[in-house]
Amino acid sequence: MISYHALLVTLGILLGIVVLTTFAAIVNKIHAVREAGTRQATLERLRQAFLLLPEPTARPIAHREIANALGGRWGEIAAGEIAELELTLRLDVIQAMEGLGLVARFLREARSRMKWTRARSLRILGDLKVPASVPALLTALEDRDADVRNVAARSLGRMRLQAAEEALVSILGKNDQAVSARIAAICIEMGPRTAPLLIRALRDGPPRARFWAARILGEIRDARAVRSLGDALLDPDDDARSAAVWALGQCADRATGPLVEPLLRDPRWFVRAHAAETLGKLGDGEYAPALGTMLRDSSWWVRRNAMDALVALRDASLPVLTKAYHGDDRFARDCAIEALTTLGAPPPGVETEGRP
Repeated sequence: MISYHALLVTLGILLGIVVLTTFAAIVNKIHAVREAGTRQATLERLRQAFLLLPEPTARPIAHREIANALGGRWGEIAAGEIAELELTLRLDVIQAMEGLGLVARFLREARSRMKWTRARSLRILGDLKVPASVPALLTALEDRDADVRNVAARSLGRMRLQAAEEALVSILGKNDQAVSARIAAICIEMGPRTAPLLIRALRDGPPRARFWAARILGEIRDARAVRSLGDALLDPDDDARSAAVWALGQCADRATGPLVEPLLRDPRWFVRAHAAETLGKLGDGEYAPALGTMLRDSSWWVRRNAMDALVALRDASLPVLTKAYHGDDRFARDCAIEALTTLGAPPPGVETEGRP
């Protein structure tokens, strides 16, 4: 039998849950509206203060208003707005914030026990671009928390100061993979102006720094790096050597072909794979026979990259692929069939998709 008392209790509980959920949603909505309102009000006061900066008599009032915004609930947004100011005004504001003790406060908070307090202060310091904060940001790259380390790396990148750029390049490879990748992304975003620093790291840095420097130089594709990348093909570190030959493929300087070709015989398969890929990108048919020999390699990736490189060389590779097809190595034969088919010249008797 149905217990009507139990049913009523269940319905009451469900109704209570619905009421509480609805109430929570309403409260959350009200809170969100208030938050948006205070954020907008802060922005409006801040921008009004910016308009007062050119007036010497009104400047102290503007500085106090900016300090209130920077030290309050929306400090990160205020720092972002300050970062967009014209250089002279921004330097004036930063000097005033130093005088009012705001910069010193954020430097203290960068050492807080609270993770998000550290992260927030580091982000603000990065937007303010205060040179004195570089040591604090560098220290934060060794923070126990990965989120804080990432914020520190991003902040150093946003500063766009020579000291920050030198510091970032100097610590390439010294952090965990995630932070190193973040630093590399920042260096790539900075572009060619970091090339001299990266070339120095490629030449004199420890193995992981040499690896990351080569990868970044490949992404930047700065012609100044070609000679140093060529020298790095003799690097004793396998990863650095592999990154260097890959980077030369990105630079696509055909003059580097004679330096790259010997790496097809490197003892490490991943170095051979990148060497094959690079020779395809260089587009010099002279290397088709050497690539043809790699269709017999024990590594699938080497064979695959060699095949793709031969396809990229097009007509120059046809004799090599035909020879591989008639050879006795089944790996080379399979690669030759696929490459010739891709080039529109399948061997006689080989059925291809869409062909009789």
